[in-house]
Order: sequence, then structure tokens, then C-alpha cells
Amino acid sequence: MIQLPLLDDDPVHRLMLLGYSEREADFLCLVGLQGGYFLRRQYSQFTGAQAGKADAALVDKLLQKGHATEIIGCRQGKAYHLAARGFYAALAHGDNRNRRNRPAGSIKTRLMALDYILDNLGPRYLSTEQEKIRYFTESLHVPLSDLPAKQFRLPSSNKAARFFSDRYPIYVREQASGKSKTGFCFIDEDFSTGARFQAFLREYRLLFSQLPCFEVVYVATSPNLFWEAERDFQTFASTAPMRGSATAEGARLRRYFQDRKQAEAGNWQGLDRARLIQLREDGQTFSAPFFESLYQQWRVVGDDAIRAELGRKLGREPLNGVFSACLLRHRYDLFGSPPAGRHE
Repeated sequence: MIQLPLLDDDPVHRLMLLGYSEREADFLCLVGLQGGYFLRRQYSQFTGAQAGKADAALVDKLLQKGHATEIIGCRQGKAYHLAARGFYAALAHGDNRNRRNRPAGSIKTRLMALDYILDNLGPRYLSTEQEKIRYFTESLHVPLSDLPAKQFRLPSSNKAARFFSDRYPIYVREQASGKSKTGFCFIDEDFSTGARFQAFLREYRLLFSQLPCFEVVYVATSPNLFWEAERDFQTFASTAPMRGSATAEGARLRRYFQDRKQAEAGNWQGLDRARLIQLREDGQTFSAPFFESLYQQWRVVGDDAIRAELGRKLGREPLNGVFSACLLRHRYDLFGSPPAGRHE
């Protein structure tokens, strides 16, 4: 592996040290962090050049250096996968999961996501899992527990949480007011119903409830489900979880219930003087029969009891989110024909 001098923290610069031009490095950095797969036409679109010489030269260079592998699909279509550890080490992401081989459906999703990004290069895109976590928890002060996560089993038989595991594009768009709006893409890889989009909204509902404004973009190769997706979003947004003061009270209640349960069990570890004083104050604040009943429910079913009961008690506010649809311009014949009756 080539040992790179530590000149700076710019991944584009480090890729240039591996022998790529600046525009090649710009494109490869985008692909490597956003999905790991690309088509030759996507590089041509990125540079604004005619398809042919430049994209062929980039592919030849990648294959010669061993930084990419060629994937041949049906109709002899080809995609390219940035898979070398040395390449991702230059991005300071040597263990990036984009290095892993993916099934055809997942590759198609990543190529569709890249097409969307190339058509919409204005906003700032959040690339890695850690960048997304830092943005929402540090910049927007969203609790980690409210981010979409799934549990995966490790080879050691332990479980680990993976946040934003769908890998759909998330962007931050600056507005004239000086505030920013966060956008979330949903990639429809030729679904026949809206069930997956409904599941996506449920997975993100707690995060959406914490945001002052946001946008959901439904990205597809066919407009067949656009009207259904917009209807589902409007229904979801109008009956969303509690926000504002209700969310703050829910966080305080959760902390009080956790400390109370610990104290009642005689486990004083971690309950310092400040937390004991807060426990006593919260005990007085939440002394009504409603909260006592809620505490007993919480001991059985957990935090869902708090969300449900406070939602009924304090009311729900519609989310400040908007829906839009994006019809991609390209075909994905590399992965075969879409199901009968679907337009691609």
C-alpha cells in the first residue's frame, strides 16, 4: 500500500497523490463516500464532457491501479465498484462499508441515489454514518435515541446499532433566512406498493418530530406511486408525534422514571447529589395520579408509554415538512427489465 504524506485533511488532495486528476478525484470522492458504485455516463455528467475518452480513461486508471472492480450485468451493461482498502484509506475511511460487494438491487439503489445527487449538486450532502450522527446530535441537538437505527448481529454474536442503514441521500440546504432545511431522499427501486415508503416514514418519525423544517424527496424511475406517496406523507405529517414542550417533558419524565426505578431498587451507583436533588424535585412535579399511572405503564412497556400518553395529554402538532417527487431521467437496464406494468 502506498504511504501517503500527511499534507492535509483534504481527501481530494490525497486521491490526487494516488495519480488522479483533480476532477477525477472530486468525482471519486463523491462516489466513494455516497455509495461506492458508478456508471461511466455519470462521470461524463459530472464533468460536462462528451461520453467516451475521459470516462474510459478514468475506468482504465481505476482498474489498472486495482482501486475498482468491473460488474457486468445483463445486456452486457457495466458498472464499477470502488472496493480497494487503499482507495478508502486515502479518504480516511479504510473500513468504509461501501467497499463490500452488494446484490443487484442494492447497487441499483446506489446508482439511483448518485443520479439524484448529480442532478442536484447545490446542497451539502451528509456522506457517512458518523457525519450524519454528528450533524443531528451536535448541530441540531437531536437525542441519539431519536435517530433511525437497526440492530445488526456482529460475528462475535453481539449486536450493534447501525444508524441510517438505508444509505439514502440526506442533504442540508441553506435558506435565504440564514436557517437550513434538511432533506431526506427515499429511493423507489421499482416497488409495486407504497408499503416500503410508509415504513420509511415510521423509521424516521422521531427524527422528523425534532426538526423545525424538513423535506422528503421521493426518487423513482416511474411516477406511478407519486400520488400515493404524497398522500401517505400528508397523512403521516398531520398525525405525527408530539414536538416542542411535549418532547422536552417526555425527556425529563424518562430521566425521572429511570432514576426513580434505580433508587427503588436500592442501586445508588451514579446517583450523585445533583441527581438526587433533581429526583426529589421531579417527584414533586410529577406527583399527580396521571404520572404515577404512567410510571407503572413505563415499567412494563418502556418509553413508548411516555410517548403515547403525553401525545394524548398534551396534543400533537403537525410536522413542518414538505413532500416533493423526483423522476429520474435514466434507465437501469444493467439490472434487467422492471416488473410488468411498470415504466422505467
